[in-house]
Amino acid sequence: IIAEAVLLCSPIYLNQTSLPLCVPGEPESQPLAFAKDTMLWASPANAGAQVLAEEIATTFAGLTVSTAEEAGDATHMLLYLNADTWSDERLAEQVKQAREDKLKIVMAHENDPDKGGCIFARFFETTPQELIAGGLYKDLARS
Repeated sequence: IIAEAVLLCSPIYLNQTSLPLCVPGEPESQPLAFAKDTMLWASPANAGAQVLAEEIATTFAGLTVSTAEEAGDATHMLLYLNADTWSDERLAEQVKQAREDKLKIVMAHENDPDKGGCIFARFFETTPQELIAGGLYKDLARS
């Protein structure tokens, strides 16, 4: 930002309002992609997960989304955390099975109230106790 401001004051760039500057190797200057094919499972029992999964897939090359009833060949499960997350009883069983199968679970906590966002503490009240006791949120609680 500072370099651009200084250059825009110089006679060569005086008629321009911005410059296409970037730092080599900067993440924004390179397309984002997974090193190997990755399949993200967004369970139909997890309200809002499919929309988020598809949004993520448009950003990252090499990511496909499954919305099947079961994980199948998925490499990761998306657990979309919002006010409605545990409203479908099937989700708790699917998360339990995913953990037993050692399927990586990627959690996304929604903060936007218009999309069902809520404070994270709510999940300690709504998540089935068996999953909490089993350490579902353990990695998130580390500092």
